[in-house]
Amino acid sequence: MKQHEREFLVSMIRTGKVFINVNDISLVIHPLTIDQAYLSCEIYNNAYQQAYIDGMMDEDEMSEWMELNGLWSKEEEAKSERFKKDLEKLKVEIYNARNDAGLREKIRLYLREGEKQFAHHLSKKNTYYQNTREGVAATEKVAWTIRNSTYCNDKLCDFSEVGLTYVVDEWQSSFLTDSQSRELARNEPWKSFWLIRENTKIQLFNNPQDSELTYNQKNLIIWSQMYDNIQESLDCPSKEAIDDDDVLDGWFIIQAKKREQEKFEQEVSANTNNEKIKNASEVFMVANNKKDATRINESNSIHSQNIKRQREAMIKRRGTVAQHDFPDERLNIQAQQTSQFKGKFKGG
Repeated sequence: MKQHEREFLVSMIRTGKVFINVNDISLVIHPLTIDQAYLSCEIYNNAYQQAYIDGMMDEDEMSEWMELNGLWSKEEEAKSERFKKDLEKLKVEIYNARNDAGLREKIRLYLREGEKQFAHHLSKKNTYYQNTREGVAATEKVAWTIRNSTYCNDKLCDFSEVGLTYVVDEWQSSFLTDSQSRELARNEPWKSFWLIRENTKIQLFNNPQDSELTYNQKNLIIWSQMYDNIQESLDCPSKEAIDDDDVLDGWFIIQAKKREQEKFEQEVSANTNNEKIKNASEVFMVANNKKDATRINESNSIHSQNIKRQREAMIKRRGTVAQHDFPDERLNIQAQQTSQFKGKFKGG
């Protein structure tokens, strides 16, 4: 994105308004007031309740109906989960390859293709969303929002000369993607506004006092705060990594898993920190699922994980192995015998 494009988008976001020109008619969509935001939620709830009375399915019921009619299956749902995991893996890989330009860009191509395939896969499931209670209620809420926030010549638009659907489409197309919001948040001119906001008491947005923040305004603030938090992190990545959304997403995933593992290890430590087992060389823990099993295994030291692999390989070869026959146990026994021998020798 070029500087003049960023300046335009930041200016648009700061006004809080969306400007639309159609058939020589100028329309302005204002941010909702807090009261209007409440009323829009009431519109949604009423529409949802009416859809329930009319016998429409909610999203969960629609998913079950699609499955019963062969339109969506458990295998396709499982495939969705695999897509998510594969995309996460690619983001971690692109972070790990951040200093290898060739490999990094190769992984990026796989990532973009994976995202396209995932979106295409989900489009099938989302086809029937408009026919659910949630879909109908969301449509009613958006229509009410546009009817009560769109002005022409400082008066509410009556939509006699402009189609409501067209205005809704234009309004929704004004929503920036996360990628656009992220680029604005870490670059000029927004970066300066954000940095000096407290010392100069500058008004970031030109919203009336009782107005809600718009979608773009919320997103821009969230990402600005996110970048502030990244800079304060002890593991703060390089500027090049921060400026690359894919690489930074990989860093987010790694940090989240690291915090999750540290929290789990603290829980394990708390559960095993008692007089009966604190000096035990081995502690057996029951995993409730595969995820817990992975966490428990990763809470072992590298040395302990190697011992586990050696033992598993030996059991696989022999079928049954006595405790004292494991290589690590033999080494421990030999070490104890050596220590006892040295003690007797010194005593003699």
